[in-house]
Amino acid sequence: MCFVVKNTRVMSATIISGQRQRTCRACGKKFDYPVKGSAATRHHCEDCVAVPPETRKILERLHNRVTQLENQLRRLQEKPADRPK
Repeated sequence: MCFVVKNTRVMSATIISGQRQRTCRACGKKFDYPVKGSAATRHHCEDCVAVPPETRKILERLHNRVTQLENQLRRLQEKPADRPK
């Protein structure tokens, strides 16, 4: 693992001859990009590239909402009970 400095932020990335670990916007799966012969794009894994764009857009919105709700739930579980009974 190496550290890349970009815009004064330290980012952790696995870089193997220009490849980077990406996260699919539609399903959240981690994938390497670019890979020669792969249909994957910068934003979508090989599986989701085959999905029609209209459906993929809906999947992206649902994935974002699920991620948002998971983060909200995690924050609520970490927060001590401040509310009076």
